[in-house]
Amino acid sequence: MYAIYLVLLGIKIIERGIMANQSINQFKKGILPMLILQIISDEKDYGYNIVNRFNARCVAGMDIKEGTLYPILHRLEEDGAIASEWVMTSENGKPKKFYKITEEGKLLLEEQWNCWMQIEGMVRDFEKKHISD
Repeated sequence: MYAIYLVLLGIKIIERGIMANQSINQFKKGILPMLILQIISDEKDYGYNIVNRFNARCVAGMDIKEGTLYPILHRLEEDGAIASEWVMTSENGKPKKFYKITEEGKLLLEEQWNCWMQIEGMVRDFEKKHISD
């Protein structure tokens, strides 16, 4: 009987771990476009370099791969937040698609940072009132 309890307890712990991972993934999906837009706002750049610059700035567990980046770039471009252009580079003679933030993207980024600051403030207030007790 005790063994069954331990197995069920182990399943619950694993389920909670999976739920935590899903929560982290959902959080990342929500915040990545804003962070990528911030990277592009610094200077125009191409995908591979954006990934490297992003990963150099982020904490462990938030790093991204190109397969994550390109769908976000396409959505941002469809929304008018960024624009792209093909540029010939001297590296290998092949053109690279460079992305740059638009005026609309700058406004969106400012709006998103303001929203983030409000959320961060609410979480800190909640923590002070409920978790610190």
